[in-house]
Amino acid sequence: MTMPEPTMTTIGNEVPIRFSGGLVGFVGTVLHDPATGLLVLDTGDGEPEEYLSISLDAYGISRGADDEVFVKDWSEGEGVAQSLVDAGLAEIVGEHSVGPFSSRAVRLRILPKQDD
Repeated sequence: MTMPEPTMTTIGNEVPIRFSGGLVGFVGTVLHDPATGLLVLDTGDGEPEEYLSISLDAYGISRGADDEVFVKDWSEGEGVAQSLVDAGLAEIVGEHSVGPFSSRAVRLRILPKQDD
């Protein structure tokens, strides 16, 4: 089975995202594909995008709706979910403990884009 090509939509511009518990930060455009649950940060500096979302399919956990994504909240991903909430792009709707170390993954609902 092949995955569909992502159809990315901008959900926020000039969004500050914190990684590694706030030790590292980037600012850029946040893009979302509801069909695949893909969420990325494009800093516009010519470097590859930073993937913000993860799949939990290996743990038998699926998204409940197209407006949901999973974000890891451990290691370098610590702080990403809260950054998205602080920017008004998402709200936390749940969390899961996954893997051998019971690492925290956050289920976010992407909020409807506000007109500027």
